[in-house]
Amino acid sequence: MPRPSRSLPAGHSFHITLRCNSRQFLIAKRIRRDVLLVVLEKAKQKYPFRLYGICLMANHIHLLLKPDDASQLPKLMHWVGWYASMLLNRLTGRCGHFWEARYYSTPIAPEDHQRALNTLRYIHANPKAAGVRKGFYDPYSNYGHYSRLEADGLSDWHPSFLQLAATLTGCAKRYINFCKKYRCKPKPIKTKQWGSKLIAVLKGTATRLQGKSKHYRHCIGQQSLPLNLPALQELPERWQQIAERFRHCNAPRWNDDECLNSS
Repeated sequence: MPRPSRSLPAGHSFHITLRCNSRQFLIAKRIRRDVLLVVLEKAKQKYPFRLYGICLMANHIHLLLKPDDASQLPKLMHWVGWYASMLLNRLTGRCGHFWEARYYSTPIAPEDHQRALNTLRYIHANPKAAGVRKGFYDPYSNYGHYSRLEADGLSDWHPSFLQLAATLTGCAKRYINFCKKYRCKPKPIKTKQWGSKLIAVLKGTATRLQGKSKHYRHCIGQQSLPLNLPALQELPERWQQIAERFRHCNAPRWNDDECLNSS
């Protein structure tokens, strides 16, 4: 059965969601999220786009972006997924699929400012909704780019954000107040299906067998990939600079309003 064609209207921005395979926490470590930041920076050079919103969680990522050419979105996301999986598999010593199925994309019309702001706020609220943060600031979310009006090297301000007030400072204040009104909606509890117990047993058996293995099996050809990423738990200096700039701009600080209110 052929895949349904994507809606790629020109001039629209797109809310992208990409999950790790089996929803595992494959990007929980800082160095792996740093790699994703570098991949996005390289993607902007290969397939030009504006990155309005970003949030890297432990098992999925959210992006709000606008390609210069909307028809290039599939090629852009295919390259991001492929390049990121190659780097992360090499870095972690694993093989196989890194991402789960296809990415999800929702187009947002340029004149629909309310929907764009709602989507942007939803992306920035992910760490808070997951209980990772008490507020919206997170090293791997570009909420700080909007609230502090600092350049993190990757993000752009969404046109809907710039419509909030006559000045950038006014836009930031209104967006901060807009985010404070956000209320996290509890996710519905999923009932167990008839095969859940069988799957749990099979997973337990696989885990025990893997624990008995003395050597980690690498995928054939995985070690001969034409990538210059060293087999170390440290990234090249240029890559570290890209990630550190983003984290410094968006990470929580002791003088943030939400930090003062929680103390």
